[in-house]
Amino acid sequence: MINSITLAGFTSFIDNSFSFVNGVNVLIGKNGTGKTHVLKCLASALQARHEFLAKQTTSKEQFEYTLAENVTHYFKPDFIGNLVNKSMVASKAFVKVAVDDKDLAFSFSATSKTTVKIEGDDKWGECQFIYIPPREMFSLFEGFIGLSSKRELSFDQTYINLAHSLALPVLRDIEGNPLKSAIELLESELGFKVLQMNGRFYIQTAEGNMEAHLVAEGLRKLASILYLILNGEINAKTILFWDEPESNLNPALIRVVAEFIRELQKCGLQIFIATHDYLLTHMLSLYSEYKEHTGVCVRFFGLHKEEGSIAVEESDTLTAIQNNPILEEYAAFYDLEQKYMSSYE
Repeated sequence: MINSITLAGFTSFIDNSFSFVNGVNVLIGKNGTGKTHVLKCLASALQARHEFLAKQTTSKEQFEYTLAENVTHYFKPDFIGNLVNKSMVASKAFVKVAVDDKDLAFSFSATSKTTVKIEGDDKWGECQFIYIPPREMFSLFEGFIGLSSKRELSFDQTYINLAHSLALPVLRDIEGNPLKSAIELLESELGFKVLQMNGRFYIQTAEGNMEAHLVAEGLRKLASILYLILNGEINAKTILFWDEPESNLNPALIRVVAEFIRELQKCGLQIFIATHDYLLTHMLSLYSEYKEHTGVCVRFFGLHKEEGSIAVEESDTLTAIQNNPILEEYAAFYDLEQKYMSSYE
């Protein structure tokens, strides 16, 4: 599991640490508070480790280059030095990620172009992970891999990795899939199955097959996650990063997503979520409050801007998060509603 991350002078962060649970980790906050940056920083570090182990080399310089390359691919700056917080006097960023209680620490300056400096490396092993970005890849999949290998695209590494994961065929032993309960839950709630034929995705219903392009975007997103379980890219040992699960979903499906996340965590996955959704966060908080019955372990991270920097609150439930912009907006709407109602009395 991922234990923690420390970010100092990195993008919006001055000096912040996050301690994660081996369950569901939920990041909330207004736009621009760094929720996605936390997820991408974690994923890029895991990706760099994966690529470095595949190279079968012990060169520190090679790992520094691989790490910088992945951070750049995930964040898409002109050069990595642009990720240093502009308000920092030292003009230096420091990142430390702990996996299985083993630390990887690195830094880079505002003038860095293509490399970082390893400050410490306890050399954790291979970690399987997958990153689900806000925009769906299900309908874009056809031809995307070939295009991304030949052309410079505006898509960051999360979309390219997702396309490669979707390219794999389904596992033969579906009945023995450790996430079978999650598959059945999603197929039952959505009322369809997922197929890939000749490089295209289809939704299979009782009425027949329908091309992915003809399905609503929110459903395409859930269909892609279902397929990733069927082909083994999401399994009981996978670390799942899911950025804005509520994107393009009708509120009626948010309950399904919450139940699906609950089932995945019960199957053993460590999950990281960045969200703005009221219902999703409150359902996960409810699961946490009654975890002796639900079996779900949840930790919330409330991010907000405070005197030019990012402040972070941590709690197992939403009630202890003082700066909750989701709840604040609903409260503001209630006040506005009361104002209009009183004006007509």
